[in-house]
Amino acid sequence: MKRYSKPFGKLLDFKREFFDSNDSKLEEFRNIASIYSSQPRRLACKNCGYQLDVSPSGCFVKLRVEYCLCSRCGHCNGAYEDTDAFCRSLYTDDRGESYAKNYAAVDTQQYRNRVSEIYLPKANFLRDALAEIGERPVRLADFGAGAGYFVSAAMECGFSDVTGYEPSETLVNLGNAMMGSNRLIGHDLSDVVTLIERSDATVASFIGVLEHLQKPRDILKALSDNDHIKYVFFSVPLFSPTVVLESIFQEVMPRHLTGRHTHLYTENSIQYFCDEFRFNRKSEWWFGLDICDLYRSVLISLQKANTTNAALQTYWTESFMPLIDELQNVLDKRQACSEVHMLLEKKK
Repeated sequence: MKRYSKPFGKLLDFKREFFDSNDSKLEEFRNIASIYSSQPRRLACKNCGYQLDVSPSGCFVKLRVEYCLCSRCGHCNGAYEDTDAFCRSLYTDDRGESYAKNYAAVDTQQYRNRVSEIYLPKANFLRDALAEIGERPVRLADFGAGAGYFVSAAMECGFSDVTGYEPSETLVNLGNAMMGSNRLIGHDLSDVVTLIERSDATVASFIGVLEHLQKPRDILKALSDNDHIKYVFFSVPLFSPTVVLESIFQEVMPRHLTGRHTHLYTENSIQYFCDEFRFNRKSEWWFGLDICDLYRSVLISLQKANTTNAALQTYWTESFMPLIDELQNVLDKRQACSEVHMLLEKKK
């Protein structure tokens, strides 16, 4: 099963901060980039383990951070290591409160809106993908569950046995309070592999998680070796036109390849780890925000360039906003978009 695109709809409501707080977010990501580029150089690809070519001819630079594409699997790697200190500074120092600000909801209604608009379509896709191969809703373990948005959505669409695992204490407390349950379980960052090894779930999900992991190869091996886990459902950011846009518009906050995303997947790098760790691709949903990123980048640049060009800003918004879904659909159908969801089945 393959699906393409997703209506932009109300997504702008959840991305409003990208427009309203451009300068402060850009400064935040510059600070993270400075910390990241002070780590030891990366020697091997995060996806396949092959030696990286980090020569100037094989790299590009963004926010003074070098990135390169692996010559073996095509994965986009940041040129520095995700050290223990770097990862903890992002995710778990201060009980994860700083990281939680990116995903927290201020009240129950805002929480429910995020579940409904963003995560319920993901859960419905997983349910449909499993149904297509004759699998009923089964035991689901969601890793990197955040505040439990996907856990809540999965229960809403028929998955009754769902548990979420999350290292941020702040997000665990928030999510359990919002759901009125204890379905989210906190853990140390170093415990993820052990949790997967001990899991008796049928489906393991990683929604926007693999790109944050310090050692994704260890996670994939643990999934492959666990006989209980039959399916892996994930979403990841992709090397796409958005990366180019972010490199051009240097005074616009980069959404995609920056800060906590130190690497990006490609279709080739996904296929590589599927082959290595014995997964078959069963269902795929390709969609992105590349055209929305273009709209935002131009609008913010217009705002920065001249406070008297309100007419151009109005023209850009009124002319371009109605085209976003149609233009994005072209990229999505070519699988040249900024995100993909996939259901994998373990090879027998």
